[in-house]
Amino acid sequence: MVKVDNQKVIFQIAKTTYKANKKRNILTIIAIVLTTFLIISILGIGIGYWNMLSDRSVKMEGMDYDIELTEPTEKQVEAAGNMEQVKYAGVNVKCAIIESAYEKKVAKTQLFWADQTCWRDQCLPAFASIEGAYPQKKRDLLLSESALKDMGITDPQPGMKIPVTYYPLNERKNLIDPLSYEFRLCGFFKDYTGRARGFVSQEFYQDTGAKQTDFTQGSLKITLNNSLYSQKTILNMQEALELENKQMLIADDRMLTDFIKTMAVLLLLLLMIFASGYLFIYNTLYICVAKDIRYYGQLKTVGMTSVQLKKIIYLQAVWNSGFGIPIGLLAGLLTSVKVIPAVLAMVSPELSSIAEFEVQPLLFVLAALFSLFTVFAGCRKPALIAGDCSPIEAARYVGMPAKGKARKSVNGLRVMAWRNMFRDKKQAVIILASFVISLVIFLTILVVIQENNAKRILDEIMSFDLKILNEAALEERQPILTQDKIDEVSGVEGVSQVRKVYSDTISIPYQEEVLGEFYKDLYQSRYSPGNYKEDISGYKQGQALQMNLFKTRIVAIDEAGFDALNKSTKNTLDREQFEAGKIGVLCPFIGINPKDAVGKKMTFSLENGKEAHTIQIAGVGENPAYFAGGYTPELIVSEKFLKTISKKPIVELIDVDYSQSYDKTTERSIKEIFQNSDSLSYESKLDRYDQMLDTEKQIKVLGTGIGLILALLAVLNFVNMMAAGVQNRRQELAALESIGMTSKQIKKTLSAEGLGYGVISIIGALILGVPVSYMVFQSMNLYNMSFSMPILANAGLFLVILLICMIVPPWIYRVSEKESILERLREEGE
Repeated sequence: MVKVDNQKVIFQIAKTTYKANKKRNILTIIAIVLTTFLIISILGIGIGYWNMLSDRSVKMEGMDYDIELTEPTEKQVEAAGNMEQVKYAGVNVKCAIIESAYEKKVAKTQLFWADQTCWRDQCLPAFASIEGAYPQKKRDLLLSESALKDMGITDPQPGMKIPVTYYPLNERKNLIDPLSYEFRLCGFFKDYTGRARGFVSQEFYQDTGAKQTDFTQGSLKITLNNSLYSQKTILNMQEALELENKQMLIADDRMLTDFIKTMAVLLLLLLMIFASGYLFIYNTLYICVAKDIRYYGQLKTVGMTSVQLKKIIYLQAVWNSGFGIPIGLLAGLLTSVKVIPAVLAMVSPELSSIAEFEVQPLLFVLAALFSLFTVFAGCRKPALIAGDCSPIEAARYVGMPAKGKARKSVNGLRVMAWRNMFRDKKQAVIILASFVISLVIFLTILVVIQENNAKRILDEIMSFDLKILNEAALEERQPILTQDKIDEVSGVEGVSQVRKVYSDTISIPYQEEVLGEFYKDLYQSRYSPGNYKEDISGYKQGQALQMNLFKTRIVAIDEAGFDALNKSTKNTLDREQFEAGKIGVLCPFIGINPKDAVGKKMTFSLENGKEAHTIQIAGVGENPAYFAGGYTPELIVSEKFLKTISKKPIVELIDVDYSQSYDKTTERSIKEIFQNSDSLSYESKLDRYDQMLDTEKQIKVLGTGIGLILALLAVLNFVNMMAAGVQNRRQELAALESIGMTSKQIKKTLSAEGLGYGVISIIGALILGVPVSYMVFQSMNLYNMSFSMPILANAGLFLVILLICMIVPPWIYRVSEKESILERLREEGE
């Protein structure tokens, strides 16, 4: 037998067939472009989005490290630095607290000394910006923008003098009065902690007498080569560092578990994105190639073999991929490298640096290979059908005919539409699965974007819009937050609620049955005040030293603050009894829960009062006050009760809620009321948000970009599928029209089919999307936020999809009507 080289003939037939099916090939190329674009842009932008979230998390923490060792010795610092798994080991010591600046009381501004490793590798990466350098001379001071704001410095200039009073944190000195000193501002930085803090030179640090081994003051920040560590890693490090006395190695022992959960969820999302793209291309190819099976049967009648037919189909697939994949890759690259950075630059010129998106070659290879694999997988079944069918079977091939007998119905067009949707059940399932998965991805990503909105995070971690603290309430006992001033705040337009918090010092005689177990737990903890037997013995006898040690604060809240307190006690309080002063609440102290006191009566007296008062402890709740007492838990009572036992209770702070959070006008009006008060400090949700604004703009643009791309692809998915379906039923629709069905009826039928696909897809997306998005939300819920879905964005997309499903099929048909019925009936390929 003579072997005939017919490769050129096969190539020519494939080329002729390809040219004849221009419209369907365009639809196939669009499907390939969209899938490739989906993968490259979503993964590329998604990586950038994830990196920005991680960066913001570090800036909110204020320092970049993995594990912390308290009170480290020099030997331990050296040992940690020499460990193979340790990347950086830096020392950070809290050495002083600024009490006032420019004779103005400020929030306790903590001053730190950091060694070179800690500063360069752990502090600087956690700053949003910095001007100046680390303090070198004794008088040099580097402050956070929050600290500058507290001091009333709105236009900081390097070199400016800052007179302060401060307390050195020296275990060997107990100063009653603060020291005066004049610093020179050598720079300032911005982070997202909202904390007033600063850094000092090594000379000033040594002058304070503070040491890195002082209890709760010094720490060793450890950054690992691999931030994913297990409990075994922590235990091995504890053993190697030989912890002493009250030292602790503070680490997140759930880090690896949480990471695995997060990665599992992200992998699920990635698989869903791949599945959506796969089904998108597969269904388009299945529709288009299956339509040509009759044509392939005719080729078989003239002697073409099954292998040769498959080659023709695969050659067309290669050509479609050759056009679609490069275009999709280029579109994804331009979106990631040009479009998103350009939008960021328009939002804020300062963000133009984000234009330097890192191009990941692996993503391009992955997207190209996946699209190519999907194209050939989509051709496989039609190619097998075409190759295995005899010429007679191929000539009679009509896909999957409708089953069952025709039934009369008053809604004949709707019934016809329903039967058309499901006459090829496998194809219908693939189409619906493609639509549903696209929508589920969109729903899930939108939940993730909403979860990471800075305003929503701040709303969760801050229960107020503005906190105003009376810094003179503890020692000077100055009533700066008077009722008149509070009434003025309440009267400001935009203020919805003002919650008052009073406080005073109280003495509590030793009561074994109430707090005996708490004191035992306290003295067994790392924060033990000293010798249990000696201290408790002196406390029982009422000795002055121990009575002063175990003093505490009584905190009173108004009616507006009751709900928050009750929620923190798991709703165990009776409002009437609380307001009447019959019950009170104790607060946890440095993590130790005085739970054994619940249900028991406790006796106390005001610091300068002789009368004893008794109250029943009804629960353990969160302390709304700022100032702390001694080694006894704070007692929370009602404002009404405190006023009956104290003649002039002092308001320690007020929490202000706005009608519209982040209202600059309202906040400005409130601060104007206290503009002449030098002993007030502010904690503002708006200020925290302003500090985070640049990063938030980046996250919003990238998040919105991901959402819009997914929404666009979901919509285009519908459009392309509907267009492919109508395009490949041109002969069928022409036949219906030839036997008397009007153009209007056909359009109604097509519109009903599209609407059916849309409605079923949306219902399926909601059934699957809600649990999937909830699972993803919970795995990434760092701030214990409540789950919610962005209803407006989802509803908007659903409405657009329904409109497109109703409009696109009849529109495609109307375009095809330009040719006569006879011409459409004669078509073999198009």
